Amino acid sequence: MLWTTKLTRESAYDGSNAAAEALALYAQADAFAQPSSFYTSSPYRRPSRPQDINDSLLTESLKSNQLSSSHHLLAQRLLLNIYEQDLVFLPKPPMAFNLKEFKDFYEPQHVAFGKKIRPVLENYVYGWLKEEVHINGPWELESFLAHTDKVLEDVAQSDSRLFQVLTTSRDPQRAAKFFMTQCAGDFLSEASAMARNVLGNCGVYTSELFKILIDEYGYGVDKKKHSTIFEDMLKAMGMSHHVHYYWQFYTASSLSLTNYFHYVSANHGELFRYIGAMYYTEATLALTTKHQSRAIRTIFDNTVPTEYFDEHSHIDVHHGRMALKRLIIPMIEQFGNTIIPDLIRGFEEFKLLQDIADEELYAHIKWHDELDEHRARAAELHGKRNVDMRITESENELSVLHTHSNDELFWVESGELDFVMSPELSVRLKAGEGIVIPKGMIHGTCVTSKTCTYTVTAI
Repeated sequence: MLWTTKLTRESAYDGSNAAAEALALYAQADAFAQPSSFYTSSPYRRPSRPQDINDSLLTESLKSNQLSSSHHLLAQRLLLNIYEQDLVFLPKPPMAFNLKEFKDFYEPQHVAFGKKIRPVLENYVYGWLKEEVHINGPWELESFLAHTDKVLEDVAQSDSRLFQVLTTSRDPQRAAKFFMTQCAGDFLSEASAMARNVLGNCGVYTSELFKILIDEYGYGVDKKKHSTIFEDMLKAMGMSHHVHYYWQFYTASSLSLTNYFHYVSANHGELFRYIGAMYYTEATLALTTKHQSRAIRTIFDNTVPTEYFDEHSHIDVHHGRMALKRLIIPMIEQFGNTIIPDLIRGFEEFKLLQDIADEELYAHIKWHDELDEHRARAAELHGKRNVDMRITESENELSVLHTHSNDELFWVESGELDFVMSPELSVRLKAGEGIVIPKGMIHGTCVTSKTCTYTVTAI
């Protein structure tokens, strides 16, 4: 379907709204344009549905009950691109290298447009955290340690819901691969956000953080680098190991985890929020990766190497201890209790974002497992409500994966199309067939007949 942004040309170019102009121009890049496939053949192609742009991205902040919207997904996609234009990506064989695409992705003027809109997008996607995470003081080292120790102890003592959800799915391998897809957006360029914090001069803290960073990068040995180990695991599962090959399948909440670390690292005034968030993730990964490894070994009957998760179960015990004893405690002793609220804020904000991402993952797996039930419910609802939208598309026309803020009835009136929900799950819908799409669930379509007409109805 041809698209146009909801920002009018007049509002984008009237000179009174520089951010609107920058957003419109940034979103028009070829890298984000309509694709011909659900999978990317280049690290510089990242379809992002610019038609979902509206003025709210520039003037508002999302509420915690609005995270299922298509605008949230779009904003997270744009933000990751803005952050990753600071990083270097080259394709791996057999993926071809296109010099023009490479130059275009890093084109300085385009990068500048992204920098201009970054603060407003960050406010749009993370402003709600100020309403949800309250840091009540006063704080001192002892209360900081008591609070964080209690949180980490609760994680250590809790059962793994991820293990339970993956292993009891109707298709455990499909569920595990969807989980790995959500990890891929971060793990294939692991610790890139951390690298933003080792430039400059922070005294001994630069060196202590750098020790964690070089662990992530395998001390210069490519085969030991965490992202390389993750690539090997993907290949053993029959998945693509190329950066952002599954770009369209990342959920908004999984993108929010990657982007949060860039957010508090690119904005250096948030250094202590970063340290707090890093402490939470390093300390908890040492616990949760044990369950992740066990799930993969169980589901794939020990045919997939789990070195990536096993390595984190080992090294992140050390990293969590380093973050606390060589960064946090000495920082509080040197700079005083005034930094503790930021440390706690980062710790608690990332914990909340991780909980939300987990719940969204489980909801997607449940939807995938209950596909037949959602198709049956569509048949029951068809014709009982007024249609909100009727769309006709031509053969091979593709709808980039997206979400809706409400449950919706999707119904094919004529022709047929492929309805896609994950790299491992799609269904051919013909005339007289449909599906109920729960709010916040990513999905896309590709027309397989000469033309296809379908309707969308809010439930």
